[in-house]
Amino acid sequence: MDEKKIDNLIEEMLEDTLIYTVLFNRELTNLGEREFIKTFLWLISIEEYDNPSLSGLGNMLNVSKSQMTLKMDKLAQAGFTERIPDEEDRRIIRIVLTPEGRNFIKNSQKTVKDSMIQLLSPLTLEEVEELKKSIATIKNVVFKIQNRKKR
Repeated sequence: MDEKKIDNLIEEMLEDTLIYTVLFNRELTNLGEREFIKTFLWLISIEEYDNPSLSGLGNMLNVSKSQMTLKMDKLAQAGFTERIPDEEDRRIIRIVLTPEGRNFIKNSQKTVKDSMIQLLSPLTLEEVEELKKSIATIKNVVFKIQNRKKR
């Protein structure tokens, strides 16, 4: 297998880190430290959804409000996030990444990439390329569905 091509494909795939960490959450946590991957997933979700509301993020990730509150408390205590009132509607609380949260994501990319390489190592180059195309198709369909619901 061409390691350089696989490395490049994984780099391209990680542009959609949220999708891959959600799909391979169990497998990635088996490869590495469970809490690290879960923290990475939460922070990537907050970044991906651009400072979502607490309830909005819970809805997108299908997580109960009580679980959301617990997780957001942990991320805030770690210094990765903070709660900010929405500028237009102060009843809405937005979850915002702190510089420490952004640094955690940036510094964690290599670890996640290495885990993905290990996870996908049984696949051929062609299978990894097919996986990338399939995920892109799924992503496009999900975005269309989400955008339709917003109307």
